[in-house]
Amino acid sequence: MQAKNLGQAQKQRIGVIDIGSNSVRFVVYSISGAAFAPIYDEKVLAGLGRDLRRTGKLYPGGRVQALAALKRFALLAETQKLDEVLVAATAAMRDASDAPEFIAQVLKQTGLDISPLSGEGEALMSARGVMAGEPRAHGLAVDLGGASLELVQVKGGQAHGGVSYPLGPFSMYEEDFDAALLRPKIEDILGASITQNYPKIDTLYLIGGAWRNLANIDQKRNGYPLRVTNNYSLGVKHAQDLASWACSDEGIQALLNWPNISQRRADTLPYGGLMLSILLEKFNPNYVVIAPGGLRDGLVYEYLSKQVSGRYALYDACASIAGQSRDGAHLGAAIFDFLSGVHGELPRTFDLVTENRIRKAASLLIGTGAGLHPDHRAKIVYEIALYGPLPGLSHKERAYLAFMLFRAYRSRKTPPENAIIQHFLSETEQRSAQIYGEAIRAAVVLSGRSPSVLNKFTLFVQGQHLVLAASKLAESLVVERPQARFDSLARMLGKAQRFETWNC
Repeated sequence: MQAKNLGQAQKQRIGVIDIGSNSVRFVVYSISGAAFAPIYDEKVLAGLGRDLRRTGKLYPGGRVQALAALKRFALLAETQKLDEVLVAATAAMRDASDAPEFIAQVLKQTGLDISPLSGEGEALMSARGVMAGEPRAHGLAVDLGGASLELVQVKGGQAHGGVSYPLGPFSMYEEDFDAALLRPKIEDILGASITQNYPKIDTLYLIGGAWRNLANIDQKRNGYPLRVTNNYSLGVKHAQDLASWACSDEGIQALLNWPNISQRRADTLPYGGLMLSILLEKFNPNYVVIAPGGLRDGLVYEYLSKQVSGRYALYDACASIAGQSRDGAHLGAAIFDFLSGVHGELPRTFDLVTENRIRKAASLLIGTGAGLHPDHRAKIVYEIALYGPLPGLSHKERAYLAFMLFRAYRSRKTPPENAIIQHFLSETEQRSAQIYGEAIRAAVVLSGRSPSVLNKFTLFVQGQHLVLAASKLAESLVVERPQARFDSLARMLGKAQRFETWNC
């Protein structure tokens, strides 16, 4: 909880061009300190690796599509005057016999060097993408691309090792998907010793479009209320059921005809289910999570790592969002510091470190509501917390943060999309979020949205009293309205409110 993370964050825009075995993609990220979020995303499903198994070469039609896309992306990057353009190519560029010729052609016609990452390098970069979206990640990052599968361990903010297998769908089959035929082939390539190489895996972090699309479909099939795939957590039994369904006859037919999914993407989904089934059997993890980031995020994360050492991406993201308002993040930092005197006395849902991390995020985001229409700002800020680009939050933590912010603007108990709150939070947990939301609201009213006002006060619990204390010079700031808000907070805590001054 160090204040240095609330300093002025450097603003940049970085482009990433990702040449995969299935898609060629251009993403522009807005950078604010250690936080980054995509603001433009364009892809072409060129299928460069589609013919690899049969011919050992790039798919001819894909070469034409990819070259056209890369010309466009290079020109877009130039005209947008991006601070940096990062380029990564993966398995198709590593394995195709005509890849060197294509790489030279692209360099000549676009100026882009699309020389591929090594298999180990690709694995490590994908793992860094996981850590960018969830710094607490602890387990095995598994990236399923069109032509390869990468595995790398993540723990304590570090990626360990990294290995690549020719196990993408383009490398394994051409015609109809046949799970019974493919399973022994996959297990043979993985080898019997793979379990010994990765013992005691806590969490499988699934990276790649096939698994992300399966997660979207799973949420719709099961009525999951928070439609966010980043950090979507599945229990192991749930993941096993999804994997079995995806490669069953019934599941295959459903996936191949699922609305709003292209045929090229749908073709890879049953294979994604089969691969997930095998990995669950091999590693027996405790949890399965759809990764919050992958290769592209890893490239940006590595690029920024030396520039933003010591900053917290979640706080920078909140400060950036709040910075679009008149108040910015300065009010949020002051609120968090002011309320820190009672942090240990308030009810909580998570361990104190996690709780205070969410409390700080809520404090930083409160400035987002300034300038919005008063009838709608509670809903808007609530939805930003649920769906905004906020790294390092589980779905339950997002719901808790959103409910906390809603209460900071509205006294009524029921927010919009209340099914999300009911799904993730018990009545006791909802109460904890409401209390901190009320505390933020009281601080905002007291301050008049002026951060310097809060520096004149302290807040603490003394026996059965919630005590608001100030110097004599600041006494006139405490009138009926702020007094009422602190009375409300005290009642929620089962205490009486007391105001006292000191001579200074």
